[in-house]
Amino acid sequence: MRSRFGLHPSLPPLAALLFAAVAALVVVLPISASGSGAKKPAPVERSQLLWDQGFDLPPGAHLRFAKVDETVAPDGHTLRYRIYADGAQPGAAYVLGLWRIGTPVDDLEVLSETAYVNHKGLLLGNLPNPAQLESDILTDGSELDVTVKVAKGEPVRFILHSQDWKTMIGGTLVPYPLESVNRSCKLAALIADPDANSALFYFDGLPPNTELAAQGSSNGTVQNQTIDTDAKGHASLIAPTHAKGVDTGTLTESIRTNACAVSVSVPFGMGSYHPL
Repeated sequence: MRSRFGLHPSLPPLAALLFAAVAALVVVLPISASGSGAKKPAPVERSQLLWDQGFDLPPGAHLRFAKVDETVAPDGHTLRYRIYADGAQPGAAYVLGLWRIGTPVDDLEVLSETAYVNHKGLLLGNLPNPAQLESDILTDGSELDVTVKVAKGEPVRFILHSQDWKTMIGGTLVPYPLESVNRSCKLAALIADPDANSALFYFDGLPPNTELAAQGSSNGTVQNQTIDTDAKGHASLIAPTHAKGVDTGTLTESIRTNACAVSVSVPFGMGSYHPL
């Protein structure tokens, strides 16, 4: 079953207005790219960035994922996760959906139209009975687990929402992160589509409320960029991976401060997508 996100015929006007208002905030997020080769980020990339920040409906609510097991077969690895929804209301019925890269944001895949949480936030496929209310883990088949098969740096984005869309709890699962950590600093990259035509970079542990210089290098072409950190030292950057006239290769994003230096590389182009 599929659910139309944002253009759903039954989507309440209030929820549509809320989403439009939150989406408008993307314009003022700390994302910038300077230089002659810079491209304006596409709406789908901005939507991904928004999703990763969380919807804050209710404030502070988010999805957490805990790996249950991993199955190895000739065609790759399949990972299974249980989901916890912090901030969800126990006893309320929710819809669980996901958005995969390479698909439109307004065409969510519905995993369950009857999802519930217990007092621990554990996601269940049934209304929790008294014996299930206080459990972090259940082995009776009631957990609403999810399975994924992904490549390095590939995000799978989930949403738990109420029928009236007044509650929207998001979460981004990245089983195989592309990241670099040095001292207090961290840089992580997510591919924005299967061929990694663009990528999202997340910086953490940087000096707060500061404009800093980052550098992208793609097959010998260097592009200087600026990022603006928030009060927590976090910043985001959407970057095209391709240099002019180059269809395949690797983009390396780097930043250096007085306290640390981090760098992450993202393969891009036809044939770069390899689920593990």
